[in-house]
Amino acid sequence: MTLTVAVVAQSGTALWYLTRATGLVSLVLLSATVVLGLVASTGWTAPQWPRFLSQAVHRNLSLFCLVFIAIHIVTTVADGFVPIGYLDAFVPFLSPYRPLWVGMGALAFDMLLAIGITSGLRSRIRARSWRGVHYLAYLCWPVAVLHALGTGTDARLPLALLIEVLCIAAVVGAVGWRLAAARGMTGARRATAAGATAVVVIGIVVISVAGPLRSGWSLRAGTSAAVLAQIKAKFAGTAASAASPPSAVPGTTAPVVKGAIPAAPFTDNVTGSIRTSQQAATGEAQVFLTMRLQGSDIPLAVTLIGTVVSGGGVSMTSSSVTFGNENGQVTALDGATIGATVQGPRGQLDLEMQLSINQSQGTISGTVSATSGNGR
Repeated sequence: MTLTVAVVAQSGTALWYLTRATGLVSLVLLSATVVLGLVASTGWTAPQWPRFLSQAVHRNLSLFCLVFIAIHIVTTVADGFVPIGYLDAFVPFLSPYRPLWVGMGALAFDMLLAIGITSGLRSRIRARSWRGVHYLAYLCWPVAVLHALGTGTDARLPLALLIEVLCIAAVVGAVGWRLAAARGMTGARRATAAGATAVVVIGIVVISVAGPLRSGWSLRAGTSAAVLAQIKAKFAGTAASAASPPSAVPGTTAPVVKGAIPAAPFTDNVTGSIRTSQQAATGEAQVFLTMRLQGSDIPLAVTLIGTVVSGGGVSMTSSSVTFGNENGQVTALDGATIGATVQGPRGQLDLEMQLSINQSQGTISGTVSATSGNGR
């Protein structure tokens, strides 16, 4: 049986959970705003739902959405889990952390601000100008969806996926209704709008499957190893350096280095074992992964330290990595994909481990890939 080593919310603070929750709620509110805007544009009414009610709810949802996005931004910056500043929320693609995906969030926020400001000034600007800016909502929404998928740490969680799928289905359904109910729209315009909607949805699905929903996304999302190391160091503190690797655990034998670490880049198979321990009094758990490279017989040891969470995962608070005679720490953890950085006489080495863990037998197999870091 394959066991994925799950890690959730490394900081474990209220701000960290709040920024994740407000991000999802903002996406739901934005989707509901788009749906109500489309419904109102068709002129649909009912005895229990007059047209002015659709417009009022649409306007209030837009304001709520902006409020939740503001809270999302403030809590993200205040939490400090990732190096994102207030300027990154307004100027796209400046953030050192996942610049493309954070930039999409800034772009969506800028468009939503433009829509909100022009709506507030609607009585003072030309109707054509207001309508032109308002059409940005059709671009703002898919950009926000991609931001949520590519930036958040919850993209692969079933609940988050369900929310995102429902948001996409609701907007697509509303667009279909708008096209079917529209009066005076030519067949060519309907076909163009339907084709554009299909392209957007297919694009979101393809990007999600090829990127955020695949294992190892945290290492492939555009964050440099240096930034990942800074993030981890921020929360590990001195505990990481004090954590003992598997070789120092009482009752075990220190690994013997039988060869030199190959020159990077390289990829090699690894085999080894996994051991866990837990202190009942404190709830602290330790996961020890002890491996060897098959090609060079170099030992690789990873220690994860944290608290047990529901579902059998570990909320990591510190880590240590020993690769041959070089030491470092975990910089990214996504299921059974582990990213790490170690330092040695030749400089920094960045590692990515793709592991398969047999829980019942306590064994590990997989591959490790290494690339040279700064100065190596």
